[in-house]
Amino acid sequence: MMGVHIMHDVEKNQDWVEVKGDYEQFYVYGDNEDYVEDTKLLMQKMAITCFTFPLYVHFEGYEDEVESVLSHQDTFDIYYQPSGRKVLTMSGLKIYRAEIPSFMVTIPNKKALENVFSQWFHLAMENNMWLISQEANVLYYENKFATIELKDQAIILVTEHDAQGFSVITNYPLYQDLEYLRLIFDK
Repeated sequence: MMGVHIMHDVEKNQDWVEVKGDYEQFYVYGDNEDYVEDTKLLMQKMAITCFTFPLYVHFEGYEDEVESVLSHQDTFDIYYQPSGRKVLTMSGLKIYRAEIPSFMVTIPNKKALENVFSQWFHLAMENNMWLISQEANVLYYENKFATIELKDQAIILVTEHDAQGFSVITNYPLYQDLEYLRLIFDK
């Protein structure tokens, strides 16, 4: 059985996304050695509890995976947009700047959520943005960086570095209560 830890994160630093607006942030993580699996399970549990379907998974990936991700459009409703951000990378001893692609997948039910995590959560573990929201159009790019302006009663779930836990970013008063958040994982 996994123990769940929730910590109020007063520093509110994010690696993958700039959050605009007033909010509280909580860091959620499990205590098993396989922290990636803990993060997958805990993040899905929180998403299913806090959101209604459809919900949306937003993630960034690698330039050479765009076609592979989009090849699943017969199974998933996938929106692709270039982020505008480029990173230095290497392929076949050639160094070049590759654009970071961004995707949004509409999640109509629990099975689709599980499938999207199974298919692409490795990207979170490889230090790419992985974010879940109730709203489709919450994420945009400003100065080549993923940005979110929180609306009223917003809840955003975003993985941390190496998918070692995730943050709950919220301005929804109910979810700003540490004890209420604990109840989600006690069910």
